[in-house]
Amino acid sequence: MSYVTASPSPANRKLASYPALAPLPGGPMVMTEADTEAAGEDLDLRQLRHHTKNTLQRILALIAAAPGLCDTPAGEKIVRELEYRIRLSADISNALFGLTEAPGSMAERLRMLAGSMVDMMRDTDQIIRVGVSVRGQCPAPLREAVIRSAHELVGNAVKHGMKGRHTGRISVRLVSSQDLTTLSVTDNGWGIGNKPREGEGLALARGFASRRGGTLNLVGADGTVATLELPH
Repeated sequence: MSYVTASPSPANRKLASYPALAPLPGGPMVMTEADTEAAGEDLDLRQLRHHTKNTLQRILALIAAAPGLCDTPAGEKIVRELEYRIRLSADISNALFGLTEAPGSMAERLRMLAGSMVDMMRDTDQIIRVGVSVRGQCPAPLREAVIRSAHELVGNAVKHGMKGRHTGRISVRLVSSQDLTTLSVTDNGWGIGNKPREGEGLALARGFASRRGGTLNLVGADGTVATLELPH
């Protein structure tokens, strides 16, 4: 597993553009009602992505053009922080829902999600290393449950496990075997104690697991391991 470091110096990111549609090969095609409906949904999603990307880019432009905002070091710092967090929000939304660009592979989605979540939620002076590994092919019907659970579990690891700690490490592992997909999120933070606090994030993750007939378990006194198991 390779680790990347979320450091106090944010990287410069750009909102990706949605690729143009390629022409279909061959001659005319006869489309069924289901094909027409799917094409309509794809067009709706393309428009949503286009609208969202344009809106975020416009907000960034307004921030950069605000009179006097960059005249002081403190103002420049605020501008950089706002721009960076807007881009992080877009990255998280892309990993979850493909909001401004089509989702990639599960490995790509998990890496984008975990890194962006840590950068979004950590304190400015925290340094948290993030590692992501994927083994096997996660079945398509389970991917949304996995990625959305990962969102909540990584968020909890930063918010609770790393609270008040200067450095830390979070690892995300996804393993798909013949009949089971397992997602584990591990941190070396404070641990959960005897009575883990069931907040909204854990409740959501349990809901995603239950909807697919799976389970979610948390263990750990020195750090925390959250394990989501989804049967195929």
